[in-house]
Amino acid sequence: MQILINGLLQGVLLGALGVAFSLVYRTTKVFHIALGGIYAAAPFVLLTAMQSGAPLILSALFVILAAAGLGVLIEETVHWPFERKRSPAAVHLIGSLGAYLVLVQIVAVVWGNETRVLREGIDKTWSAFGVTLSQAQVLGPAMAATAVVILFGLLARAERGLELRALADNPVLVALLGRNVRALRRWVFGLSAALAAIAATAQAWDVGFDPHVGLKAVLHGMVSMIIGGAGSFVGPFVGGILLGVLRAEVVWFGSARWEEAVTFTLLGAFLFFRPQGIFARRARLEEGV
Repeated sequence: MQILINGLLQGVLLGALGVAFSLVYRTTKVFHIALGGIYAAAPFVLLTAMQSGAPLILSALFVILAAAGLGVLIEETVHWPFERKRSPAAVHLIGSLGAYLVLVQIVAVVWGNETRVLREGIDKTWSAFGVTLSQAQVLGPAMAATAVVILFGLLARAERGLELRALADNPVLVALLGRNVRALRRWVFGLSAALAAIAATAQAWDVGFDPHVGLKAVLHGMVSMIIGGAGSFVGPFVGGILLGVLRAEVVWFGSARWEEAVTFTLLGAFLFFRPQGIFARRARLEEGV
């Protein structure tokens, strides 16, 4: 039971990353590697804000807003110019990778390459029914899950959320209906970055962080998206939870050295046998006249 609960909690963070990655990929078809740079930078900004004397809640809000702004900046300076020129997906991928490398190098120059921690001392623990969990293990995933639920509510009901869903389904029609596609893309990149920052700070509060954790994190988000299904916003979250449970079981029955091997073996299996993911979306076939 302990391993299952640990896996579920880690899976929530992986699922949040999967949703963040999927939000950009599904709506803009951009393979958002730069999200890893935002993920890596967020805990360092939080640590700096806390060391300056700001309360934890205000520091966390500042990090989320700063991450959202950085996501919009990447869209405006990298991807939108490519989109205006109708550049292929490979160009967006290279540009996003370049933005990731720049962000990581800035973080390393400003804060160094050492591993850091956000909290000191022994964390408070809770025990019930033979399961023992630390405060950081619980509060971080709870915060990430809350953010995902709020995002799902926005996508399902609010007018802006409906526009984002329409952008994912048919961006050309959205433009023809007079909607501001550029503004919608800013929302997408900002929301994605904010959600990634929440997942990053939650993970960092539990196990620490360094400037090079972002690429692995964004790859795990990509795997979660592919497992759950890129055509669904809910699918990547479920895929992340399943991936978290699997990784926890591998550590328990085998070794931590097998975590990544099993993760990408599962990815290969889905790409080969079910590339549409668990939550496969039915596509309407239309005949050309």
